[in-house]
Amino acid sequence: MKCIFMDFGKGFIVGLLTAVIVCGIIAGFIYSHNKNKELAEYVEKQIEIQEMREDISSHSIDELLEIPGVRRASDSAAAEYERKRDEIMERFRGRITD
Repeated sequence: MKCIFMDFGKGFIVGLLTAVIVCGIIAGFIYSHNKNKELAEYVEKQIEIQEMREDISSHSIDELLEIPGVRRASDSAAAEYERKRDEIMERFRGRITD
């Protein structure tokens, strides 16, 4: 009777270890696959960015400003720059008069 429980215990431990090893191997394959997938997506994004850079660098400034949204963005950036410049000048003038 004691031998049966010992054999059962050994079999249970061996089965558990085998299941852990198999699950570890499967998890390793899944991790490797996802890593390769992320790397491929990264490379695709870099190629897309390079194509965009080449496309943008081939345009003149006037052509870039004709693209929808670029003119609006440049105007708002210029307005923001002028606002911050005016704030700095006011603070600077305030220190001089004090």
